[in-house]
Amino acid sequence: MLGKLIKHDFESLSKVLFPTQIAVVGATIIATVGFAFNLRSGYSQAETFGFMNLIRLITGFMSVMMLLAIIAASVLVAFMIFQRFYKNLMCDEGYLTFTLPVTTSEILWSKLITATIWTIISSVVIIVCINIFVLFGTSDSGFLNLEAYRQLGKALQAVNETIGARVIWPILEFALLMLVSTVNKILQVYLAIIIGGVVSQKHKILASIGFYFVISIGVSILASISQFFLSGQLFGTMISFDSSTFAGKSFLEGYNLIVGAAQPYYWFYLVFTAALTAVFFALSSYLLKNKLNLE
Repeated sequence: MLGKLIKHDFESLSKVLFPTQIAVVGATIIATVGFAFNLRSGYSQAETFGFMNLIRLITGFMSVMMLLAIIAASVLVAFMIFQRFYKNLMCDEGYLTFTLPVTTSEILWSKLITATIWTIISSVVIIVCINIFVLFGTSDSGFLNLEAYRQLGKALQAVNETIGARVIWPILEFALLMLVSTVNKILQVYLAIIIGGVVSQKHKILASIGFYFVISIGVSILASISQFFLSGQLFGTMISFDSSTFAGKSFLEGYNLIVGAAQPYYWFYLVFTAALTAVFFALSSYLLKNKLNLE
């Protein structure tokens, strides 16, 4: 049943968000063409006037619109995710949602998984748009600008020659931390919306916004306390690394020392974020099941 819920939520969000992502890619292509035209026709040449300057002005405007479209699409993804959660569970649709033959946890999992997937899709679209712009829009001669990718390839080759496959592990760790942090932020908003719906019947949105800031302050205090102790220890560990620490050691050995020293702190932050996420989920599920009153 969870799979059906996810499919339904994903399709519902896709009706708005899929065309939005297509529009962002389209705006990127148009703006890239405009920027490339300006660059290759000598945008900085002030002696040209008339029709060409008008074209350059229009294409320059479209380049700015590309950036605004990307920002707007990112905001819209977040808005639609939380608007749908509020509408499905906090408003009249909640009567129908909670009569489905599924558990409260399954409903929450469905919303969370769908929101995470669409957040990832939005991020991937932004990366694709940036690459389209760099590849096709920043070459002052020729059709493609491959220089940035050549330099990136050289950097990766140098890393591979000195560190090898070991560099993959920190990248995977960072990706895992970003995924957990994304889920954490989504659940934090969900929890605020739920608490707002529990404590207020007439001003749910205002109450949700207020509780979001309350939760954020609480999380910030906990994070600050943890960072106060851990950052000092991490800084002390790094200070203890002097020239003698790395004397006679290869770049790979030095890399292993630094990464190894940072591992305990990375795992602490990962576990800390995961624990907060679990608490947010448990509280959200409990409140939806036992405290929510739609009347």
